[in-house]
Amino acid sequence: MMIDMYKALADENRYEIVRLLAEKSLCVCEIEAKMQISQNLASHHLSVLKKSGLIDNCRCGKNNYYSLNQESLNKLINQLRELGDKNENISTGIGMCDVQKATRNC
Repeated sequence: MMIDMYKALADENRYEIVRLLAEKSLCVCEIEAKMQISQNLASHHLSVLKKSGLIDNCRCGKNNYYSLNQESLNKLINQLRELGDKNENISTGIGMCDVQKATRNC
């Protein structure tokens, strides 16, 4: 399921939708207006994000309102932190190529 979240965020439009939903819950019509995209395209992106687990929705009258799934987002953030923690070279600014050259005959 984590890989589905990364794939979903790889698209600019879906990343922008997540960014918008970080501010507040929105319905499809609000998302299409803010992003200036068609309802079909907005619905498609929302469907991909929902299947990935990044967002949830609830129905209010005729509209579906979408919001971030905080639990899934926290898992994603924690996984990225773990990757950074495991690779001290990233935080110290030493490039892998430099490390390889220092330890091998390249």
